[in-house]
Amino acid sequence: MVRDGIVTEGPVISCMCGEGVACPVFLCNPHHTLLMGHRLKRPEEALAGCILRGKTKGSCVMKRSRTAPLCVCVIAVSSLSGLLVSGPATAGGFAIREQSASSQGASFAGSAAGYDLSSMFWNPAAVSVKGPGLNSESHYSLIVPRADITVENINGVPVAATPFASLSESGNIAGPAITGASYGAYQLSNNLFVGMSLNSPFGLTTEPDNNNYLAAGLGRTTRLFTLNANPIVGYKVSPSLTVAAGFQAQYADGELKFATGGPLGPSSGFEGDDWAFGGTAGILYQPSPATSIGLGYRSRLSHTLEGDFYTNGSFITAGRALVSKAEADINLPDIVTLSVRQAIASNVRVLGTVEWSNWSRFEELAVVSQENAVTIFNLGGLSGPVTPAGSQIASIEAGWQDGWFFAAGLEYDTRPDLTLRAGVAYEISPVREASQRILGIPDSDRLWLSFGATAKVSESMSVDVAYTHIVLEDAQFDRSSFFGTNFEGSVESSTDILSVSMKTRW
Repeated sequence: MVRDGIVTEGPVISCMCGEGVACPVFLCNPHHTLLMGHRLKRPEEALAGCILRGKTKGSCVMKRSRTAPLCVCVIAVSSLSGLLVSGPATAGGFAIREQSASSQGASFAGSAAGYDLSSMFWNPAAVSVKGPGLNSESHYSLIVPRADITVENINGVPVAATPFASLSESGNIAGPAITGASYGAYQLSNNLFVGMSLNSPFGLTTEPDNNNYLAAGLGRTTRLFTLNANPIVGYKVSPSLTVAAGFQAQYADGELKFATGGPLGPSSGFEGDDWAFGGTAGILYQPSPATSIGLGYRSRLSHTLEGDFYTNGSFITAGRALVSKAEADINLPDIVTLSVRQAIASNVRVLGTVEWSNWSRFEELAVVSQENAVTIFNLGGLSGPVTPAGSQIASIEAGWQDGWFFAAGLEYDTRPDLTLRAGVAYEISPVREASQRILGIPDSDRLWLSFGATAKVSESMSVDVAYTHIVLEDAQFDRSSFFGTNFEGSVESSTDILSVSMKTRW
């Protein structure tokens, strides 16, 4: 037992709250022993020997070990925290909106209305906008996000009133990343066009500066990388109307990793990859040189990531690494985009976009065993029952709603070889409630503020530059682990984006 921070009997496993004190936060770790006479000088010492407790309050729930006179507590592994992706998500959910430097300069107002080939991401009918010959574009974005998590309550107990207040903050969980997109189009005949776009439509990478902060059990690393190839065929029905359709082949590779036991515990996680297939379709209507209206659709994609569920070897598993085959389904949204470009003077255009994303498809992330396996959830993964093949190992509830994006912008041709643009957008996140906010994907409503320019370098080449500052609303989270440990707190986020592109007629 522990009295006044000193171990008085041993070998033992105990919370540092002291004898007779009900610990509302921690359970003991099954393989950590404290020697008699040892004084607990720092919160980290108790964290090394404890795991976050669930709904039960009071003394640890223990049973006698088969191999040693030690108490063995029920392993309480906190809930998985997110998906896996390549670069921080800057659109709602974990979508990546940075597919076009020219569109970004106006906060993506007019993005589906066919200004250049990058409009193909939202509307494949833009394959016809550059006309004869071979045209290509390459767009790159440097994304510099910041997101800080603060744990305020655990099981309703204010963290500030516990010895662990110094571990309540994650530090920045989102580091800088570079993402790119490329487009090509060729006119085969007067009315027939073919094209190709290569994009990363979804992705993020989050990892806290402080890997041992209190909510590390809700996520240490959340990563998703996607690569999408979209061949397109477009047909000009009339001089003012183009229709197009495309095929999507998307590769996804993801990992989620979380602390096992307590904030200082070893990592458990899932890593896998998969291919998924879908389509795109769009219409571009240009009734006059002054007006362009585009409507585009990207189909839903459903990935079943196949890989491994693992726990690193540590004192929790008596040094034994646990690895088993598993899979996880990720349901990605349909996206519909409507945009308009309208000239109000010979050198001035107003731009607008409305976009709907079917994020209500993302109800949960469930990891399912693909073999009879020993996992960390089998009372430590040492002597408990085997997880049967086909059974669920773990699940993250999402319950997201549909996302909406509204943008307005302005373009001004200062001279024939230079166009300036600016725009503002407001995005309604699919995450509306604190209970829906997964810490690896701390999404919230956001305001986009952007400006940019296009410069014509020669008759066959032009370049774009754009800058965006995204202000995300401060948000609350309220998430519980598999064993009932509840975390409440806040997230503060912002993002800066700098993009460039080069467009070439060959």
